[in-house]
Amino acid sequence: MSPVKSGDMGQRGSPVKISDLISLARGAGEILLGYFRKEGLSHETKAGRANIVTEADVASQKWLVRGLSRLCPHIPIIGEEGRQQGWPEKGFYFLVDPLDGTLNFLHGIPFFSVSIAVMWGTKPVAGVVHAPALRESFYAVEGQGAYFNNRKISLQSKTNIREAIAVTGWPYNSELIPWTQRALLLVHKEAQEVRILGSASLEMCYVAAKIVDVYWEIGLYPWDLAAGWAILRESGGIVSDIAGGDFDLLSGRVLACGNESLHREMVRLLNSSR
Repeated sequence: MSPVKSGDMGQRGSPVKISDLISLARGAGEILLGYFRKEGLSHETKAGRANIVTEADVASQKWLVRGLSRLCPHIPIIGEEGRQQGWPEKGFYFLVDPLDGTLNFLHGIPFFSVSIAVMWGTKPVAGVVHAPALRESFYAVEGQGAYFNNRKISLQSKTNIREAIAVTGWPYNSELIPWTQRALLLVHKEAQEVRILGSASLEMCYVAAKIVDVYWEIGLYPWDLAAGWAILRESGGIVSDIAGGDFDLLSGRVLACGNESLHREMVRLLNSSR
């Protein structure tokens, strides 16, 4: 059970309890583990050879949609798999990624997650990210803090760029790869090391938990980032556009850092790679 109050979720309130979201995410995680490292797992390529959907993605999303519809039958749900609805102009809606890190999952790499965000307009008021193979759960409610496995997390990082572990990812859009390569090389020269882990929502949470220091990426989708944004924001981390301006969930571009000086250094590096 979450130590966050389960009634009023954040300054705007919410149609659902955080404890219910955590239970749904963990239930989806159990479904994914039933398929994990299973021989002959059915999968298809969506767009680009690394953009994969498996039968596990579909099963997980069905579980989440069924559960959210039961809890909040009148709240729209936007999920990664299947036909997309238009973006609601007002009111609450859910953003769901049933399996973030599908390529890792398909190859038996345990770095993947389930992500659920409660949205109000273009900003999350609550989020849950659950990594079933790692037994790690992150969650946050607006105004009530962020948690990692029931322990409250609060960023007080003083890490500089020379000591930083930075994380990025490869975009599915091949036109974005040259910039990603340039940026990776520039950051690699300054940071302690650069890693590519393969699950945007978890990478955002790992910045929040001080497991990594920096995460940046382009070519993403809103369901990749929404729940992680809520968690990182509540931990005290910095989330912006890669150019340093306000973060726009629909832009597909994100820079997440553990402190302001590290953020300034990363903005300088990423701007020089344009």
